[in-house]
Amino acid sequence: VKPEKGLFFFENSYRPVPLEQQYIGITEKKAVKRMLLMNEIVYEKVIDRAGKYQMIIFVHSRRETIKTAKAIKEMALTKDELGKFIKEDSDSHVILQNESE
Repeated sequence: VKPEKGLFFFENSYRPVPLEQQYIGITEKKAVKRMLLMNEIVYEKVIDRAGKYQMIIFVHSRRETIKTAKAIKEMALTKDELGKFIKEDSDSHVILQNESE
């Protein structure tokens, strides 16, 4: 792509809601331990904002997308925090709350 033709750069002033980016370095060398650590960190970051804000998690591949989503779901089920992923003022939250009582 030629920068003077066909390349568009949209800075934050074009966005109605500013984006927040976080980069987290992992130094673990063993692949399995590294993936478990990354999933734990991602889960903690997600659960801090779950039900309040939208978020996008970037991973390396489609396969990683599926693995990461499943890991987040499994951690939420294990920690009994799946309800945090639904907005508190939504109809779904009210229905699930009533069903759990």
